[in-house]
Amino acid sequence: MYRAYERILMEVFEVRLTVPCSAETAFDFVTRPENIRKISPPDVGLAFTSPPDRYALGSRIEFKVQAFGLVREIVHEVTAFDEPGSFVEQQVSGPFQKWIHEHRFEDAGDGRVVIIDRIEFEKPGGVVGLIMTADRIRETLEIGFDFRHDKLEQLLGGATSAGD
Repeated sequence: MYRAYERILMEVFEVRLTVPCSAETAFDFVTRPENIRKISPPDVGLAFTSPPDRYALGSRIEFKVQAFGLVREIVHEVTAFDEPGSFVEQQVSGPFQKWIHEHRFEDAGDGRVVIIDRIEFEKPGGVVGLIMTADRIRETLEIGFDFRHDKLEQLLGGATSAGD
C-alpha cells in the first residue's frame, strides 16, 4: 500500500537593523500604523482599514497591499506583546497558509537598539502558490525590508545594518 505524505515546512526570513535610539523609542515607533505606512515601499500600496492608534495585545490590523499584481486584503492580530522587548502579529485572514511576524528590540548598548524582524510563513496553496513561490516571497521581503531599513535609518537617526 502506498501512502503519500505532504511535508509542510515553514519558511523563515530574518533581518536585523541597529539603530541609535532606545528600545522604547523604536518599539513605540513600530507599533503605530501611521509609521508603518511611512516605512513601507510606495509600490506596495499599503492602506490600513480602521487601524488602532497603536498596537496592543489583541489588536486586529486590517489592511490592503498590492503584491504580484493583485490587491490583497489581509488581517493580522497581535498575539504577543511584551513592551519594549517584542510583539508578534499573526495573519488571521489573507493569502498565506501561515504568517507569523515577530518584532524584537534588543539593547545593543551605547544608546542603540537592534531591531529584529523574523517572519515564518507558508506560501499560499493552489494556483496562487504557483506564482508566489517561497523564493519570490523571500525576494519581495528582502526588497521591502531594504526600503524599510533605509527609512528607519532616516527617521530614527542613522544606523548600521546586517541581514541574515
